[in-house]
Amino acid sequence: MVEFEVPQPLTPEIIALIPDQRETIDSLFMAGKMLSYSFAMDRSKLWAIVLAENESELLQIIDKLPMTYMMDYDYSELMFHNTVHMVPSMSLN
Repeated sequence: MVEFEVPQPLTPEIIALIPDQRETIDSLFMAGKMLSYSFAMDRSKLWAIVLAENESELLQIIDKLPMTYMMDYDYSELMFHNTVHMVPSMSLN
């Protein structure tokens, strides 16, 4: 799990990177490398659950994020990560 400290206040430079950040995050989700991505209501922190084989791969993934160079971060290896996926039920009618 990676915890990012988002610089305050959000500058125009940071805001301009948001579309690229979202695109990269979406690509990581599609590749199965990002399992979750959360942003604090007060806009001070981001949390990401990343699936990596080792620390080197994790750091490569973190470095791909366009906003990383503007944020401090720390990471912890998780033993497990549980989540609930909401899947819509299908109607056969």
